[in-house]
Amino acid sequence: MEKDITNWQNLWKEEKSTPLDLSKLITHLNKVEKKGKLERIILLVAVPVTIIILATLLPILSNIYYLIAIVIISFGMIMILIQSYKSKYSLISNDAELNNHKYIKNLIHKLKQRMLTTSKYMWFYTFLLVLGINIGYIDVLQKFNVSITARIIIHVVFTVLMICVMYFSIEKRKKENNKGILPLIDFLENLN
Repeated sequence: MEKDITNWQNLWKEEKSTPLDLSKLITHLNKVEKKGKLERIILLVAVPVTIIILATLLPILSNIYYLIAIVIISFGMIMILIQSYKSKYSLISNDAELNNHKYIKNLIHKLKQRMLTTSKYMWFYTFLLVLGINIGYIDVLQKFNVSITARIIIHVVFTVLMICVMYFSIEKRKKENNKGILPLIDFLENLN
């Protein structure tokens, strides 16, 4: 992770950029946190709704595959929710807060945590989501009397499709982080 951050910082330094002033820095930091707050609110709603929908659609007590699928997917969603809260910081009201060395260090840590959620934990979530859905569909495909070869093909195609979708989603988010969060980390480290 540290190597990635160093590489990203070097890429940022190579680009022609104008130095940020403190008011712009505060504006950008608050914008990042407001976006994070919205994501946390969405996750707080999405996690229980998804679990309730899965539990309603899948008769969890009648089949161990459904129960395992719900537990795995729920674990992945809760993991992302926890990581999202680990990167939470309070909005900055004035530049006096940025004079505190400990506060800046904590802010840098929170921003790096946000990047780590995208680069590492989203892949764990992807793995758990794909695993959970594939386990959930074992029984569904058996009930339709699909041959073992067709079942394997369906699982493989679904897995590849989900990984591709998540890959592009994660890469897009990483690019947004590189443009939005890395310059903030770099600037804060230079303040330190």
